[in-house]
Amino acid sequence: MSNPSRRDALLEIRIENIPARFVTSAEEQLKRYAVEMLAAASLPCEGMEAYGTYKRLVLHLTGVPAKTEEKTQKAYGPAARLLKDEKGNFTPQAAGFARSRGTTPDKLGVETVPNKGEVLVYETKIPGRASVKALAEIFPQIISKLQFPKNMVWEATRFRFARPIRSVLALYGDKPVAFSVAGIKSGRITVGLSAKASRQLKVASAEKYFKALEHANVIVKDAERLETLKRELERLSKRMKLEVEADAELLAENLYLVEYPVCVVAGYSQDFLKLPHELVHLVMKKQLKFFTVANAKGELQPYFVGIRDGVSKGQRNVEDGFKNVLEARFRDAIFFYTRDLAIPLADFKAKLGDITFQAKLGTMADKTARVEKLAAWLCDNCGTALNKEDVAAAAPHVYSDLTSNLVREFTELQGVMGYYYARNAGMSEKVSRAVGEFYWPVSAKSPLPSSKEGCLVSLAGKLDTLASDFALDQIPTGSADPHGLRRAALGLVRIIIENGFRLNLKAAVAAAFGGLPAAADSRAVEPLLDFIWQRAEVVFTEAGYRFDEVKAVREFFMAGGDLLDCRDRVKDINALRGNPDFAAIAMAFKRGKNILRQAKAPLSGAPEENLFERDEERALYGDIKAMSGRLSAHVANRDYAKGLSELLSIKGSLDNFFEKVMVMAEDPKVRDNRLNLIKSLVTLFEGVADLSQLQ
Repeated sequence: MSNPSRRDALLEIRIENIPARFVTSAEEQLKRYAVEMLAAASLPCEGMEAYGTYKRLVLHLTGVPAKTEEKTQKAYGPAARLLKDEKGNFTPQAAGFARSRGTTPDKLGVETVPNKGEVLVYETKIPGRASVKALAEIFPQIISKLQFPKNMVWEATRFRFARPIRSVLALYGDKPVAFSVAGIKSGRITVGLSAKASRQLKVASAEKYFKALEHANVIVKDAERLETLKRELERLSKRMKLEVEADAELLAENLYLVEYPVCVVAGYSQDFLKLPHELVHLVMKKQLKFFTVANAKGELQPYFVGIRDGVSKGQRNVEDGFKNVLEARFRDAIFFYTRDLAIPLADFKAKLGDITFQAKLGTMADKTARVEKLAAWLCDNCGTALNKEDVAAAAPHVYSDLTSNLVREFTELQGVMGYYYARNAGMSEKVSRAVGEFYWPVSAKSPLPSSKEGCLVSLAGKLDTLASDFALDQIPTGSADPHGLRRAALGLVRIIIENGFRLNLKAAVAAAFGGLPAAADSRAVEPLLDFIWQRAEVVFTEAGYRFDEVKAVREFFMAGGDLLDCRDRVKDINALRGNPDFAAIAMAFKRGKNILRQAKAPLSGAPEENLFERDEERALYGDIKAMSGRLSAHVANRDYAKGLSELLSIKGSLDNFFEKVMVMAEDPKVRDNRLNLIKSLVTLFEGVADLSQLQ
């Protein structure tokens, strides 16, 4: 049951049509600034939500009390010892402080303040004030703080906002919250759906706002509007016995293009289905915001669904308007596509010399040549049997579609159209797919190219792009990554691991830098390797391995760049970690490393048996010699599980050594010999993993 002493408060900013991409950010800002300013004004609320459409931004506060909370304000003065003098009279300092606060010295108190000790203090009670008055200050401040990617200035006060503000509704319960912003006085008037001539509404109270708008065909709440849209599309799918392809991104965009979603279904010519389906999707989704329609097999059908704002007379005119716009765009696409199919693929490639990749790194033709060369190198060094002819056929044309008419018009189709032009040129399906899937994976979880050959060509392109940017010191910082290098490096890691490429990435990165012009700086090999490793850490931890386990193998990657080898080491560390002896042996290794680091003594090498004084030294040395050969064989076979098991086998002699032997003996020869013994053990451990990283 609602509290009768509390009411809702509501702010509606009605604006000219705002771009859909501005709305969600504005909603978050409304809430963030409201939280800050309500707290500063000592005005609590029980709930807060923000909503938005392309015509209005709304802040809704529930459970707002009639008055702000009473506050206690403290003013601190001189040291407490200055309150009275030795005769018991108030000092001039105390009297002066009291006067400055409008009171008398007898009203002063004492409080202990950090770094100051006991000081005089005067407390003032600030009574609460009417919430409607507090909101009259808070609401305009919130509006003025809203930031947008682009702003407009349209009236005499030169107030800046995404689009001109047309009215402001502000209510506390049934009371108007009076203020002025951008030359507009707030009130209780708003308007309904524009398709219904934007009829004016007088809202009785904040609590009745949403119902009033609903009766005027405006669904203010985002989630309710989205559910309405989904229900409409589901209803259509059942009626048509087809599937309306309602992906989340297109739903979200249409959500902020209407205030009352109504579906409009229309058909189009079968001729347009001769276009590549990716092109049909792109024109509909990106350019027209229409939903495609498919059958149960996922095959496109000659229908589309557009979303209009509410129902009104002339629905047929809306349908015809949608069809005319769609047909115009599709006829442009057919024109460009037909022209492109008449052009030999070699001619597209020849024009790459006219496109600059980067001033210091040449043209796209130069980049293509580097990718071809790098792909050939990778074929010989990836540790996997590949069809080199397929790689050599695909690599020269991965960028060729950039010069096509269609990709110049629809840039989002780069790579996609390469597949169709390759097929048109008579290339095999496999080679054509390698060209078309060159940019895959396009996100962290999206598919890899469908063949190993396609993966390898994609890998060559990613390596060249990464090396190019690192050579020019264009390295991502913070959240900024304009060239998508993090995505490229993550894709590179996934391609190598998921295809089982046993590749020395350090050599591959060096080969990529070696193919760049002399103007490029090749000193960035190590930073690029580290950048790739950071993406590998993400892949390994998402696979279920602990972060410290991944850190334990980092140096092997930096030394040899073999991601599969690192994965095998991490997997075996993770598997053996449950062994009760594992934690103890890892701790002993860490202890050994610390002893060597603290000793700072130049060590001669292998320990000498004749210098051993205790049986524990001899026992440990015997165990090390006995298992070192077996350990080396396991490491050579990449069987790190058995290698780690060998290390665990010396736990008993190692425990005895550390328990009973004083490593830092007074005799320098004995001390150094014991340090060499520890060093020989640490070296064996380091051949498998740096267990000192384990937490």
